[in-house]
Amino acid sequence: METVGEILRREREKRGLTVKDVENATSIRALYINSIEEGNYSAIPGEVYLKGFIRNYANFLGLNGQEMVNLYRQSQTPQTIEPAVTKTEASSSAFPVKWLVAGVMGVIIAGAVWWFTAGHQPKSPAPEVKPAPVAPVQPPTVPAQPPQPTQTLPAPAGQPSAKAKPVIITAKYTDACWTLVTADGKEIYEGTPNAGDSFTWEAERNIVIKLGNAGGVELSHNGQPLGKLGAKGEVIVKTFAANTTTKP
Repeated sequence: METVGEILRREREKRGLTVKDVENATSIRALYINSIEEGNYSAIPGEVYLKGFIRNYANFLGLNGQEMVNLYRQSQTPQTIEPAVTKTEASSSAFPVKWLVAGVMGVIIAGAVWWFTAGHQPKSPAPEVKPAPVAPVQPPTVPAQPPQPTQTLPAPAGQPSAKAKPVIITAKYTDACWTLVTADGKEIYEGTPNAGDSFTWEAERNIVIKLGNAGGVELSHNGQPLGKLGAKGEVIVKTFAANTTTKP
């Protein structure tokens, strides 16, 4: 089965494109393009960037970027080989018949001895023990407590029923762009929206958004428009807090 890199290289050469042509069109460095085609991913800084590069490269060549990412994931999953289980049947050892007969005779003799020695001896009746009378214990009388009135605390005036999230990010897409969103340390979205799609994400502390095509999406932070954060094909990572925006 062909690897992801072999498929991308074959499609690139089929279209008569050089690595430099792909670099100029996608803004993916030639070093990373060669690494993907050769299957040597050590030069690429992180799994997230690698998936974004594969997706953008495949989309540029007219392939399905998500299918190429899935093929890469499958190639990285180790195959588990289950060891064969050998069933060993325990062989039963033959028991000599003479030992069986001797054992049965021993049991019969022991039973006869017990019958003539202990079986016919009269048993002395055990003395009857009468239990001592126990005086009934009267439970202590506890005076009934009057029911305590239940105090109802009034709800604070003007308190909202739900706390609004302090970090809100809205993304409007003008072009296909691979996107990974992490809210308060938890990954909540990964996908490749198309032009015309719009998403809103909320968090308590911060939102980290990674874009594979920064020129294809317009962002707003807590209602404040930020516009496009980069050029077409540029990969960026942004962190949005309640009142500030920082780049890690």
